[in-house]
Amino acid sequence: MPWSSMQEALQAFRRGEFVMVMDSDDREDECDLVFPAEMVTASQMAFAIRHTTGIVCIVADKARLEHFGLHPATQRNTDANATNFYVSTDFLPATSTGVSASDRAVTARAMCDINNRAEDFSKPGHLFPLCARPGGVLERPGHTESTFDFCRLAGLTPVGLLAELMHDDGTMYRRDDSLAFASANNIPIVTVEQIIEFRQKHGTRAPASLFGEKAGLAATGSASSSVVASTCDARCDVALKAKL
Repeated sequence: MPWSSMQEALQAFRRGEFVMVMDSDDREDECDLVFPAEMVTASQMAFAIRHTTGIVCIVADKARLEHFGLHPATQRNTDANATNFYVSTDFLPATSTGVSASDRAVTARAMCDINNRAEDFSKPGHLFPLCARPGGVLERPGHTESTFDFCRLAGLTPVGLLAELMHDDGTMYRRDDSLAFASANNIPIVTVEQIIEFRQKHGTRAPASLFGEKAGLAATGSASSSVVASTCDARCDVALKAKL
């Protein structure tokens, strides 16, 4: 299977489907499953857990994470790629132990709703937040920012999920393995470099024409996803300023 186009990947992502993102061989040389949090199902989460390390991360910006009472996992980040982990979490009102695929999907969707409160989220938990850089892949060419940019480009709530693909023997997927997995499971696959090039051309929002006549509608068809995303962003900003 050849690399997919950004158009194919964004259309799939907007529908709530998986996309695979491969980074460069001089960085992690790994491939992640990436998918939007607002539409995630228990079956999607189970698929991600089964075919990856099982460590499912949720990507959002600093304002949203702090609104939910989450904080960096360490005061001194010594990770080679400066991956910005925040303390893990579960959504307390609607989960049991928090670790099942269903519970993790519930927590992911809950983090898309800015009306939820900090006290609704346990610290620690079973979903691992990652704080994205505001500039996305143009600021940091990693999987965290790739996920964040996919949400923004697709006009969805800027909260996404990612997990690193891993074989049953514990080794990580590389280029050829990833292309084969994408083909076998009919999942679009792109590189971080493709996302960078698309961002440089289109900014943080893909052209409406890319999504066809119903570009203004969310994947559920119930509301404008761009309005949902911008409203969430605005509420996060207000909430953060109120705490300062």
